[in-house]
Amino acid sequence: MTESSEKLKSLSSQEKCPYDRCNGSGLEFTEVNGRQAAIECECREEKLLSKKLEFATIIDEFQGTVISDYKADSNHYEKEKSIMRAKMCKKSAQSYVSRFEEMKRKKKGLYFYSKTPGSGKTMIISAIGNELVQEYKATVKFATAGDLLNAIRSTYGNSDINTHELIDAARKVEVLILDDMGQQSIKSDTNDHLFDILNHRINRDTVTIFSSNCKIEDLPYNFRIRDRITKMAIPIEAPNESVRKNLAQQENDELLRDLLVSKG
Repeated sequence: MTESSEKLKSLSSQEKCPYDRCNGSGLEFTEVNGRQAAIECECREEKLLSKKLEFATIIDEFQGTVISDYKADSNHYEKEKSIMRAKMCKKSAQSYVSRFEEMKRKKKGLYFYSKTPGSGKTMIISAIGNELVQEYKATVKFATAGDLLNAIRSTYGNSDINTHELIDAARKVEVLILDDMGQQSIKSDTNDHLFDILNHRINRDTVTIFSSNCKIEDLPYNFRIRDRITKMAIPIEAPNESVRKNLAQQENDELLRDLLVSKG
């Protein structure tokens, strides 16, 4: 048995084929010159890519979150400007999902940014990822930029998966969502790895969705990376207000009122 066959066999046989061709085995059976023959299913490479990027999943808090869960109202944001930006984020996300096939042909992703942590950026990109899986059976991988780079560094000298395999998987996966761009420490290999991944993705039928606390031109990477991101993603400014802080304050105020009126 070849190394590739062994890797395929190690994947869960319970996984369904998104193309409904191979029952999750990775092999299709067809007749060639009157004889049965096995050919590789399109889902095979996708499964192998997913295996190599198995650490890259949407965080538990936003598993199952959809775009309609993202609220753009005065209960979540205090400033009118923040509400307007939240509405723009939500509308852009909905339109992007509905036009995903077109966006993929154009190799265009999205880049949500605002300087304020907790403003809803991670939620909206997670919701987009979830809906792309639900509606298009897309292969989606989600990681912070720092986690992806750390995963690559962990392969240095690691025999289970080599550095090239992991980088190649990040290059090829259908939808790559990178959260917190520019927040990780910049090490000597950061620019090289990011450029390698993005430069390959810009030439494939893939899309990349980003979030960051800064504009593309302010990212702490070299100009080649900023140039690639500008080409491959539409920038959308998110609210510069923390919905996380606002909701926490509302919850605390409500609990305090309850404590003050309770008998005891």
